[in-house]
Amino acid sequence: MDNKIAKFLAKSLWVALILFVIRYLLWSFSSLYDFIGAAGEVISITIILMGLYCTLIWKYNPLEKTPKLMGTYKGIIEYNFNGVASKKDTLVKVKQTLLSIKIQITTNEITSNTIVGNLVEENEEYVLYYTYITNPKSKYSKENPIQYGTCRLLTNDENRLVGTYWTSRQTIGDIELEKVNDKKK
Repeated sequence: MDNKIAKFLAKSLWVALILFVIRYLLWSFSSLYDFIGAAGEVISITIILMGLYCTLIWKYNPLEKTPKLMGTYKGIIEYNFNGVASKKDTLVKVKQTLLSIKIQITTNEITSNTIVGNLVEENEEYVLYYTYITNPKSKYSKENPIQYGTCRLLTNDENRLVGTYWTSRQTIGDIELEKVNDKKK
């Protein structure tokens, strides 16, 4: 299990236990029916609280180490295909919750979307890994067909992402991105 998910589940359990103790201290249980009812209340409240934390509140928690990458980035993709080097301007949209991250890259030829993504802590810094599939515009689909790729981006600075990528068509390249807004999606 992913370490981030395990930590989130552990926090959820602690929240539930604390809420259960508070519920017991305020209204003690006189029967098994009261106990089961209180457990249901506590579980419902915990799910709501942890859902809010996972989607929204974590962004404002100063103790949360997960980089906040959500927003729009502009940058350059430098790539090499069949020995020919070239560059493309790109627009990147990042949507993020505490437990998930989705990346959409758009160039003049393609749009690519995340299949799976994860922020991994390596040597005390976070690295974003994600696998994607491209969706070329029809006029480019013959020379640039649908392909799969993987990207590795360093996230030392939440306003700048730098990394490399490689694809199923043996394309390799470098990506440099700068944040253009501070949207918290």
